[in-house]
Amino acid sequence: MSTLAVILSVWATVATCAALFIRGASPRLERATVSSERRSVQVSVTE
Repeated sequence: MSTLAVILSVWATVATCAALFIRGASPRLERATVSSERRSVQVSVTE
């Protein structure tokens, strides 16, 4: 393989891993926010 192909392959692999990591980390934060909002709604409704 040429040097350029190796560099592009490594860059594409790093970019893909970064994108998957960021996408994987984001929903966990949103789920925590949604579940805490649901708890506050349930508490206010039952009171």
